[in-house]
Amino acid sequence: MEEVIKRKCPKCGTWNGNEDHCTNCGEVLNYKLIRKKEDEKRVKEFSTRPPDSIERFLNTFKNSRFILVRMIYYILYGVWFIFALIISSILYIVAAGPG
Repeated sequence: MEEVIKRKCPKCGTWNGNEDHCTNCGEVLNYKLIRKKEDEKRVKEFSTRPPDSIERFLNTFKNSRFILVRMIYYILYGVWFIFALIISSILYIVAAGPG
């Protein structure tokens, strides 16, 4: 037998059963649907925002017409990646240490 969960609509105050939407005003009551809607909104906002100054600066080097500038960018990017890999490995070893 399925348990009936009563939910109060935050918009109109009507008590509802296991419905995903309010029976009175249509407001979304299911927390999974609310979360999905918020995630879609966040992704849309992130994809439409203009790049900040650091992203523009790095894209300038990455897409430079001079091969030497692009090579320097990829070398520094590789060094940064290896540095992050070493630091994360050390942190993993410390966290998984004895005990």
